[in-house]
Order: sequence, then C-alpha cells, then structure tokens
Amino acid sequence: MRPANPHKSRRSTWGAHVCLALMLALSSTGCALPGEMEPSSVSTDITAPGTTMPASQSIDGLTEGMAYADLRTRVRAAGWRPRVEANCRANVLGAAVESACAANPDICSICDNLPELDACSADGHCLMRFERGEDLLTVSTYGELADWNVTGPASRLSVKWCDPE
Repeated sequence: MRPANPHKSRRSTWGAHVCLALMLALSSTGCALPGEMEPSSVSTDITAPGTTMPASQSIDGLTEGMAYADLRTRVRAAGWRPRVEANCRANVLGAAVESACAANPDICSICDNLPELDACSADGHCLMRFERGEDLLTVSTYGELADWNVTGPASRLSVKWCDPE
C-alpha cells in the first residue's frame, strides 16, 4: 500500500485559490461575454489596450463588437492583405488535426476560407493577422468561426480589438 500524498490536499486548495484569483482578475478587467455589457459601456476604440492606431494605418468605421466580415471587408479595401499562418490548422484544431479533419472535413477548410486566421483558443477567441507593406495588423475576435462571412448584426463572430504593430 502506498503512503498518502501529503501534497494532495495542498494542491487542491492551491487550485481553488488560482481559480478564484483568475475569476476576480477577469471580473475586475471588465471582461464580459457578448450581450452582458451595457451599450453605453462599450468603447468605440478597438485598439488593443495600451496601443493606438497610427493615422497612416487608420481605417474608418471599425468598432468593437462589429461583425468580423464587415471589418474584413474594410481592412481589405484599405489595402491590407491576409498574413498566412503556415500552422493554422494546428493552431486552431490542436494536435489532433488529422483525426479532427477526418471526422469533419468542413472544419479543416476554415484556414483556406480565412487565410488571415492565426490561432484560436477553445473558448472562441481567435487572432487574425493582416499585413500591408511592413505593417502588421492583429485582430482579436470572439464567437462562431462559421460566421466569418456573415455581415451585420446577424453575425455571431465579432471583433474585440485591433493591434497595429
């Protein structure tokens, strides 16, 4: 018989403290799911915190919460082109790319449909990247990737922020 692990109870307490700390940190940053924010509390400045978009890179009409398809149309019209990520499928689908594609071939076409798609987390947050000359524009989205081409309020894929580099 193995002796009891003296760290087991400490580990579960530690995990609970970490979860609590993360929940408090997220709630204090103003993070909210779509529909949880008061319309008056939504900023129209969609640049990532601590950044500003230089006038030379500015694109009229970009707002937080807008449909990704609408942003994509404006960005491309302003001369930005998708920055292709060679590891898109692995970054979006994880290590089990082959089995995921075999089970659902349509899911593997997302990187072809969105060449600017860089990576996604399991909770629906994705990063898209565009380039124009030496400039790079990173766009954070949240929602259903299946709505990548749905415009207007019907889209379930919305823009969270942009970061010009």
